[in-house]
Formats: sequence, structure tokens, C-alpha cells
Amino acid sequence: MIEYLVTPRQTVAAALSNGVPPEALNLSGVAVLTFSRAIMERLEELCQLRDAQWIPQRAHPYVAPQVVKRGQFQRLNVMALVPPMGASPLACIVEDLVACGVRAIFLACAAWSLGPPVRFGDLIVPAFSIGPDGTSIHYGNTTGHVSADPVMVEALTAACRELGATTHVGGNACGEALYRITPQMAEGFRQRGCLSMENGEASTLLAMAQTLGVHGGVLFQPYIDLAEGWNPTRLGEESYRVTCRLQAEVVLKASDWLSRQGLLED
Repeated sequence: MIEYLVTPRQTVAAALSNGVPPEALNLSGVAVLTFSRAIMERLEELCQLRDAQWIPQRAHPYVAPQVVKRGQFQRLNVMALVPPMGASPLACIVEDLVACGVRAIFLACAAWSLGPPVRFGDLIVPAFSIGPDGTSIHYGNTTGHVSADPVMVEALTAACRELGATTHVGGNACGEALYRITPQMAEGFRQRGCLSMENGEASTLLAMAQTLGVHGGVLFQPYIDLAEGWNPTRLGEESYRVTCRLQAEVVLKASDWLSRQGLLED
């Protein structure tokens, strides 16, 4: 068994030493990671989320979430967090969540579209994620290709169908330097079956879920079409906000499906 020098157990112990009550560190159910205010607002409505204690920055050796909320959906415990952006800090937060007892983790946010058939307002469920990143390699992704948990792909796509979402299942690509994505790079990923790109969080979550023995799934919507370039007006469109709310609803419906299948039990 490999021994690691800094561990989530140490972080949890530090939180306890900093006055965090044990019940705040005893988690179950699902966690939703998002960078979207609109997604978080819809989760708040549907789960009656409230601000919650967890691991504070003063107790964390690296980086703590910016927002932590807890609630319930269909009697299922739900935790929603806004982590710092990037695969490396996300990896610490995922490890901390698993150490505290979370059984399934969703990443629901926006990504960069590689063009048709994906359109603005559509949803993307990555079935695999490819390309180099600096974090997932430490969780077994040594080939630059990690497959998604088929159970999570099924749960998310079933929820999308039930809610009438236009959904695409395919690949995602890692590109940690947004300003250095070339047309040739994008085309190469398209030819390999990719629908989207982002900066490594998807590969990291998918690889970590396999390594840590939990369920991990990703749900994207596009906010940039790479061929079009950066158009900030897209984020102000009502359709973008509507799709954010839909992402929250899909994740919760998928969570309920996992619960009814008995897949969130220890």
C-alpha cells in the first residue's frame, strides 16, 4: 500500500482541531461541484440548501471551497460546493469529500464547445475525457484517456431524456491553456470523438472516482464555441441561465436514480 505524506485524514483532523463539529464532517449522499451561480441558485430552490460548515481555509493545507451548502432532495443528502477553478484544487476537494463519506460527486458547469452537433443550450455528458493534464495522471490516468463511470453516464442521460433536454454523449478534451488552443488541436480532438474542451477537471474527477471507489459524473453546457471565439454576450442570454437551471435539475434527478438503485449505500 502506498503511503502519502499529506492526506485527507490529516485535513479532517485539522478541521476538528479548529472547532468544526464532527457532524459537519460526517457526510453522505451526493456532492455537486459547480462554478455557476445560476446552477447553485436552482439547487438552493430544489434542496432548500443552507450555508454549512465544512473544512475551513485555516484548516486546509492547500485550498478550501469558496461556498459550501447542504440540503436534501427526495430525502437524499445533497452538498453543493463552489471550488476554486482548476484540476489541482478540485482534486483535493474531491478527496476530502470522499474521506468524509460522500458516495457520488457531480461536476456541473460550462465548457468550451468544439462545434456541431453541439449548440448553445444543449447539454453534454462526457463518456470519456482525453488529453494531457497535470492532475489526473496521479490518479491512474497514465495514457491520457479516462472513461466515465457508465452508471453515471446512464443516470445523467436518463435524467436528460426525462426532462426533455437536447443531450450529446461523447468525448471531452483537456486543454489547460485556453489562449493556446489552435484550430489544428481542436480539429484533432473532434476527430477523436470529442464534443467539448475544458481545463482538466473532467479527467481528474473521472479518474479519481475510479481510484477512490465512488461514482463521479460530469454534465456540461457550452458557453464558448471555440470556432466562434470569445463572445461574452452569450453568458447574458436567458437561454444560458435556463440551461444552468436545467443542469441542476438533471443532476438531482440523476442523484435520485442512483439512490433508488441502491448505489449510494456504503
